[in-house]
Amino acid sequence: MVDQIKVFDVLDRKIEKLLDRLETLDRENDKLKADLAAARRAEKDAADSRGTVEKLKADLAVARRSEKDAADSKGVVERLEREQEVVRERLEKLVATLEAADRKG
Repeated sequence: MVDQIKVFDVLDRKIEKLLDRLETLDRENDKLKADLAAARRAEKDAADSRGTVEKLKADLAVARRSEKDAADSKGVVERLEREQEVVRERLEKLVATLEAADRKG
């Protein structure tokens, strides 16, 4: 009878240890699940960030092309203004010559 009590006590202690270990493993499992969910969210955020970075790079390229186009347009406008000034000066000389010829004639 005493041997049976000892066996049951040993079994009871082993069962309690196993239950404690089960609770510990269950808590660790919950923590790992939470860590996995956080890692998946971080991975999704990183993918979203990569998409945003690519969009920003594309926007920057468009802005740089627009800036270059604006600079080219400015150069064209400046050239046209210089040409217009030359034409104006020639017209003024022509008018002055015609007026002088008209006064002589």
